[in-house]
Amino acid sequence: MGGKQKEYAMQKAVEIQNRIFEKIKRLLPENTSFVDELAFKLNISTDSAYRRLRGEKLMSIEELLTLGLAYNISFDSLLQNDLNHISFNYRSINGNISFEAYFNSILENLKRVQSFSQKELIYIAKDLPLMQYFEYPAITAFKLFFWYKTILQDPAFVTENYQPKLIPNSIFETGRQIRGVYIKVPVIEVWNKETINSTLNQIEYYYDCGYFKSNEDLLQVFKELKQLINHVKTDASLGYKTSLVHPATEDKSNYKLYINEIILGDNTIFFDLGDQQVANITHNVLNILTTSNPDFCRETHKVIKNIIKKSNLISVESERERNRFFKNIIAKIDVLEQKCQ
Repeated sequence: MGGKQKEYAMQKAVEIQNRIFEKIKRLLPENTSFVDELAFKLNISTDSAYRRLRGEKLMSIEELLTLGLAYNISFDSLLQNDLNHISFNYRSINGNISFEAYFNSILENLKRVQSFSQKELIYIAKDLPLMQYFEYPAITAFKLFFWYKTILQDPAFVTENYQPKLIPNSIFETGRQIRGVYIKVPVIEVWNKETINSTLNQIEYYYDCGYFKSNEDLLQVFKELKQLINHVKTDASLGYKTSLVHPATEDKSNYKLYINEIILGDNTIFFDLGDQQVANITHNVLNILTTSNPDFCRETHKVIKNIIKKSNLISVESERERNRFFKNIIAKIDVLEQKCQ
């Protein structure tokens, strides 16, 4: 290899190493010393860590693998760093993680987001946002049972009718913790008149198939679904998220709810952390594709801001429109409940 080729190869290696460092920095809480973190993970001195940070020393293959495993870094994402080649971290329930691990990953991600001084979560909701369910055990159990039985076709559920007791208690507990962190994070949700339809269609399908073991279970699902909707309506009127078990922040910039009548969302969850951004795209109903690719995140954020611009804010203000919107949702639920009597 000639001198120019060696110089170019060295330059590209340092660039990739710096990308790794930048990616790790974005994953760490703001008050964490990166050089100390790097030294600890690689079991090296801080002086050695500084030499790697300055590009004076390249990391070994073993060190690259150590950091890749520790921070779940995909190295092809570092080699392909443009909009034509985007790498995603993929969380597939029962593919590479269990339902319990899936919920734990949501909890850990929310805790990390909460640690930033500047933070905002934007949820474009094709379906009711997952974090809104967890204080209502019957509707939560129904959604989880539906996912286990119909989407994942878990062998333990395939031949069963809906029974809340089949859902592991650990998932409910993690869900309550997720809700506790969620209410503290500033959130923008964008709903559509179709946002309730997926859950209603699932309930109707199970009713038509005879999958509810008892009428009492079915009525409790309807009851809690309406309680959940009225809870969101209350939060929208206050401008902050409340809880049946967790203290509210009472920060009127904590919760903004928009209604978009023309654009149906796709369950995109976007974290804006100041100089860091992370996009989460749902895939195959439940699974999540995650990337912090700067170009992809900038484009996603641009589209999201355009959706919000074309939406109507109904939290705190627009009382008439807010009441009309939630009245229509409750009416849809009532119609289906009457059919199921």
